[in-house]
Amino acid sequence: MLYKQFLAASVAGLALVSAQPAIFAQAATDAEARLDTITVSAQRRDESLQDVPAAVSAFTTADLEQKQINDVLDLQYTVPNINLGTNTGTANAARLFMRGVGEDESRGAVDPAIGIYVDGVYVGRAVGALFDIVDLERIEVLRGPQGTLYGRNSNGGAIKLISVAPQDTSSAQFKATVGNLGRFDIRATGNFAASESTAFRATVLSKQRDDLWTLTPNGAFADRAREVGKVEVAALRAAMKHDFNPDWNLLVTADITTDTSDPIPDSAAPGSDRDNDVFTIEPVGTTVCSAASPAAFLPMGCFTDYRNNTQTSGVSAALTGKIGNFEFSSQTGVRALEDDLSTRIGFPFLQKTDQDQISQEFTLTSKHEGPLNYIVGAYFFSEDVLLNIVFVSPFTIDTSTESSAVFAHATYDFDPATTVRGGLRFTQESKDFSGINRASGLNRTASRDDDFTSYNVGIDRKFGENMMAYASYSTGFKGGGWSPDCFSATACFLTVDPEEVRSFEIGARMDLFNDMLRLNPTIFANTYENLQIGATVPGVGFTRFNVAETEISGFELEMNWKMAQNFEVFGNFGYLNAEYTKLTLAQAGGLSNSGASCPGGVVTIPCALGLKLKNAPETKWQLGAAYTQSLLGGTVRYSGDINVEDESWSLVANGPAHALTKVGTLYN
Repeated sequence: MLYKQFLAASVAGLALVSAQPAIFAQAATDAEARLDTITVSAQRRDESLQDVPAAVSAFTTADLEQKQINDVLDLQYTVPNINLGTNTGTANAARLFMRGVGEDESRGAVDPAIGIYVDGVYVGRAVGALFDIVDLERIEVLRGPQGTLYGRNSNGGAIKLISVAPQDTSSAQFKATVGNLGRFDIRATGNFAASESTAFRATVLSKQRDDLWTLTPNGAFADRAREVGKVEVAALRAAMKHDFNPDWNLLVTADITTDTSDPIPDSAAPGSDRDNDVFTIEPVGTTVCSAASPAAFLPMGCFTDYRNNTQTSGVSAALTGKIGNFEFSSQTGVRALEDDLSTRIGFPFLQKTDQDQISQEFTLTSKHEGPLNYIVGAYFFSEDVLLNIVFVSPFTIDTSTESSAVFAHATYDFDPATTVRGGLRFTQESKDFSGINRASGLNRTASRDDDFTSYNVGIDRKFGENMMAYASYSTGFKGGGWSPDCFSATACFLTVDPEEVRSFEIGARMDLFNDMLRLNPTIFANTYENLQIGATVPGVGFTRFNVAETEISGFELEMNWKMAQNFEVFGNFGYLNAEYTKLTLAQAGGLSNSGASCPGGVVTIPCALGLKLKNAPETKWQLGAAYTQSLLGGTVRYSGDINVEDESWSLVANGPAHALTKVGTLYN
């Protein structure tokens, strides 16, 4: 079915090229009515987006401004088959899913499934990963497993944030946004060219917004009524670039973000809310708040201690230069995270995270004139995480990771139109874990060593100057570990096996009608072994476990049509077919919440196989248009778009009913 859809899209594109209606030919005489060329580094080389044989969405500084992309969350409707949000009960922990795969566990003992890179440095934790747009040159969203060029924990894809480097001319910029509910954002950037070889750049950002929810406890806590939901973010980014000579340069960057925004409060399901107002939170039913209630079991509407203080920071140094016909690059990164969260997720939840990481990567990229070019590299990553959690019981978890890899990726041009590609990455990973339930004394200390070999092969062919088609096969992995839960002797920090993926993808990249219309269709089929899931397992309790086999296939289309110099239409479409294909009975029980999703409440494998993957809507699409005009020496842009998303489940058990997310149609 998907193969036929792709062929239909490709044939339609070829038919459009051959037809060349008069309206396009006439509009194409205006040389400025063309789509811009976007340069990306998705394949570790600077090249045009339309020459990349992979599913990549890219947004330049102008795109970010015009589409009002102010943080990572705002990519929600601009990228096909992406599902983004804030993790349950948190203020800034990322829930990132691409093509039906992701992670919504924000506790630091669990690795993400979507890699986030800030100026080439991998970000190890989900908390604080919803980065604000401070001073970006572009964002690149790579869909599908990135195991060869980017490595571990990118089975769903990767998001690359590339900052603006210091420029060789001095300048200053200021931006302010004012809105209702006390919204007030300011951003100021200064660029100072100290000499012909040295420049500095700094950006400060402040974001504020008033509270959204009103807490109205009763009984003994009636005097604790308050408002919650404020946004309060401050960020600073500074950079220095120095050119030693025309061939060698050094870029040093530093960033720090402090986020004291409130977490999203726990609320009642529709039908259970006393006043049916989602923005007021009160006790459910006949509940009366009592001072005798244990702090760890305060019911909804009585708990009011919502607060958050998250600080992320990092320093990186990138040294690049030429060695003969090669380009050498060294990327060093140090990052840290401190998190202090108090919220309620079914029960009061307190979390303190102390994380630090260091990474080092060396690459050597060939610049040969001949048909063969390649990149070779080595990578090292070390991380320590200390977690203190209170959720029903108090927990302390101390975990560390060391990961090293060597990789190579090569391209060979058989002729000017045909290129074959292949890559290989070998990774060694060591993890140490120590966890204890401080109430029961149940504990676990363990270590694991894993080796992984990821690879990809592909072929692409150009059809004229403005059309390319490709096919690729790739593999990837997400490291194994341990569940951060220990509620009983049978479910105490259980081991989770590594997750592996095999992915087949074909696509086309087309710039038609003299670069006025861009169509990028892609189809893919992914098979996951040991997909990592968090849910309740019968006889065990809430924990993490693996699902034997999961298959996800889909179709994606991105479109931009510059119909005239000042008018364009844009959009994207994503379709997913995601299903579990192999399960054990125990895994079926975990997915179905001990059979709650099955007829008669009885756990069966066929019942679990019929469940839909969470955060994986079947279809999702956007269609919009923009018109620009000159006014008083400046430019005014009018734009609007429609966003439609199918319903999806936020829990693996496909229940209870309020776990069904119905977004509907959004108009901007």
